[in-house]
Formats: sequence, structure tokens, C-alpha cells
Amino acid sequence: MSEQPQVVVRGEAVLTVPPEVADVLATVQVRARDRQSALERCRARMDEVAAVVAGAGDAVETSETGSVSVHEQWQERGTPQPAATVETRLVLSRLEGAGDLVVALGRLDDVTVSGPFWRMRPDSPAHAEARLAAARDAVRRARQYAAAFGAELTALVEVADTGLSGGSPRLARAAGAMAPFESSTLTLDLTPAQQEVHGSVEVRFRMSDPDPEVFRA
Repeated sequence: MSEQPQVVVRGEAVLTVPPEVADVLATVQVRARDRQSALERCRARMDEVAAVVAGAGDAVETSETGSVSVHEQWQERGTPQPAATVETRLVLSRLEGAGDLVVALGRLDDVTVSGPFWRMRPDSPAHAEARLAAARDAVRRARQYAAAFGAELTALVEVADTGLSGGSPRLARAAGAMAPFESSTLTLDLTPAQQEVHGSVEVRFRMSDPDPEVFRA
């Protein structure tokens, strides 16, 4: 008895969905006459950043310190000047608050703001939706291949999850990276960038014997 023929396909799907969170990076960078003064000034600026974050309330889900650097910057005349840099990474769960937060941080001296970077959560239901949509696409493709040979699918043999990608951070063009500014009336109306969530799956099916007439055509 001959082995039943098989068909192997890759199913793919792309979902376009609204982002779930946004990342904002606030970088404090100061220079001073000596290291102690640089650290003290940096501490004062960090307190100002913390006050802005506290004022944002539940719009900020998490606030974490990233890299810290205390170093010397060389001036044109070859004289080093102590400097200190601290990065704070903020995760926003209430996206409509991104514009106000970026403006408030941008008003602070010695603070550079980058973001928002829109993204999906790692455990977002959109990832499961993309996987299932990819599986349905695999079934559709396999049926088309089988039908082309005058056959039909008879059994599922194997499913291999080829992984997901998508929801990669996408920068809001209006925010980018901004230096401090002074306008008390400035607002930024930011529109969250839609995210693409990709699903991919490889599936192996058994199919019925092909119609011999197909090969005589």
C-alpha cells in the first residue's frame, strides 16, 4: 500500500491594531565645574522629572532608571568638564496622556525627551489572534493545493509555530527627540501609530490520492 500523499504549507497573517502602551525616554544630562556639582545638579533634575511623572498619575504605568553615566566631556581648549547623564524609561498605558507628558518633560532644563514609541504588550491577545488567523490561512492554502490535484485534505499531520513578530515600537513623528522649550501653552496632539502584528505557522496535512486525469492533461 502506497503512502498517502501530503501537502505542507505556511500560513501567514498580518493584523493592524492600535498600540497598547507607549515608551518615553527622558534623559537628564548636566555639566558642572566638578563631579560633585554635576551629581548634585543631576539629582535636582531627576527630582523634577519624578515630579512630572507623579503629576501624570495613572497615565504612567512604570518608571525605571536605565543607564547612568558620570564622565568627563572634553572642551575645545582640551579642558575636561565633569558631566552626568541619567536615563529614565517611562511606560504609558493611557496613551492620550502621551502628549501632555512629553510637553511637561520637555520644559525641564537639561532634559531631552525621546518618544513616544508605540508598541504592543508581549502578552497581547492580538498575538494569539494573529496565530489563529495564520492557521486558517494555512488550511485555505492547503485546500487549494489539494484541489489543484483533484484531491482533498484528509488529516492533520503536524503544526509548527514559526513565531511571531510585530508590534515593534513606532515613533510618533511629532515628538521625536526634543530639547527643552518654554511655551506654557504648547500642546502636542499625538495620534498613536497603528501596529502590525504578524503570525506565521507551518502545517502538514495528508490528502487523498490525486486524480490521475490531472497528470494526463
